[in-house]
Amino acid sequence: MSLPIERLSQLSLGSMSISRGSQSRRRDEDSAELTYDSDIDTSIDFDETAGTATFPSGMRYTVHGLDPGTKDAVTRALGTPSKLALRGCSPRGQGYVFLISETIEYHVRAPYGSGPYDGPSCSCRQDERSVGLQHPCRHTLWLCDQILSQLVPLPSDPHTWRIDGYTTKHGNVCDYIPDYHFDVLADSLRCDIMAGEPLKPRPRRVQTAREILATLSGNSVETYRPDLTGENVGKRVVKEGDLEETIFRMLLQNDSLFSYFLASMRDHEPLNPRFRRFRDRADAALDAFDKYVKASDLERVELSKNPQWCYKTFKDILEQIRSIILYSERELDDFDRRAAANTLVYILDQIVGRNEDHDAVRLSDDDGSYTEDQLKNTRKINLCNELIVESSHNFILDILDKLPLEVVNHLMPDLSRIERTIANTHAPQSYRNKLGDIIARLRGVSSRSGSEPAESSRKRASQDNDRYAKRVK
Repeated sequence: MSLPIERLSQLSLGSMSISRGSQSRRRDEDSAELTYDSDIDTSIDFDETAGTATFPSGMRYTVHGLDPGTKDAVTRALGTPSKLALRGCSPRGQGYVFLISETIEYHVRAPYGSGPYDGPSCSCRQDERSVGLQHPCRHTLWLCDQILSQLVPLPSDPHTWRIDGYTTKHGNVCDYIPDYHFDVLADSLRCDIMAGEPLKPRPRRVQTAREILATLSGNSVETYRPDLTGENVGKRVVKEGDLEETIFRMLLQNDSLFSYFLASMRDHEPLNPRFRRFRDRADAALDAFDKYVKASDLERVELSKNPQWCYKTFKDILEQIRSIILYSERELDDFDRRAAANTLVYILDQIVGRNEDHDAVRLSDDDGSYTEDQLKNTRKINLCNELIVESSHNFILDILDKLPLEVVNHLMPDLSRIERTIANTHAPQSYRNKLGDIIARLRGVSSRSGSEPAESSRKRASQDNDRYAKRVK
């Protein structure tokens, strides 16, 4: 994966025309663009047999003539797969300092079920081929944490590692992936699925990239640049005459740049990187549910993302958000709190909007086979009914209630609209009362903040934050 500076170095703003006619013409000519590998090759080609190294500059060097010790050290250095970039330089004392960044790629084989490996195996341990990993390396520990953090809530106490790098409580994290679904995990981890064919950006990556650019340009996502679809990925990154599409392509192809933009825009609640993954995961469940209800009974047999998977996904999302609010090592700041509130209300709005019964065949055979009797045995599926009406908990509201009112206040119009929608459902009266109580307290905060001096408001906000911190602890 190339570094942001490597691809940014290809961008020449001076060659870009500001003419709208030129921009439109460039879009029409886009199909004629030539494809090429957008990653700048910084690898060193070392022919160990000939003892010759060819550098990206085209310069060639030989290791012949070196003493054995130096020759072995140079050979090992040249054989390490890495990408180098010169990031800066500065005069220092009687010399100079050059800043070099390095990206080294490793392959971690993560076993699932029974296999030749007892634990994760990393290419940095080339000597361990047929036996299980005896001592985990930093790459396997990092990868296992990345996966586990998507699957389970934050713990109240630290995890305990096993000798293979897994935790004593959860074991092999890969055993959880089939139920989670690998494509959903890839979206959560912000990585593409490599399947031996040209990579296409995942739809949620495209959507997030468009939201980033729409936010920066001050436009709504719905109306912003409908031509930015990601279909041109694989063409040259730079689109002359169109700075927006150039950056759009860079966001799709460069994980480092994509993460950098998200981290820099965490004050925009929908884009906050800590909670955006939950919104994307919720969208995946919503898409799966909508696809299920629109499919025929025979088509539904092939759908592994069934309503039960959708219900569980939403419940898992809420448990993870709850754990972040309660157990984060560092107390959440207002950016993260507003993002959490925004995510919760977004999910609630989507679920309440799906208060509709759908008929589905009730199947009991594990092999997915149908019988004539089963075709007559139907059941009702209803997302709102399952998660809100039939639930014994205050779905979403109990978590929303743990956040300070000041970070939820901007969502009062959405909550008021949801309250009106819920009035037409069979939601328990206790649930309606809980939502009404939250809205009433938000209105109280809005009323007081509009009539009292700013100093008084700041004092009250500080007191509320103190109460929040004590509650979290």
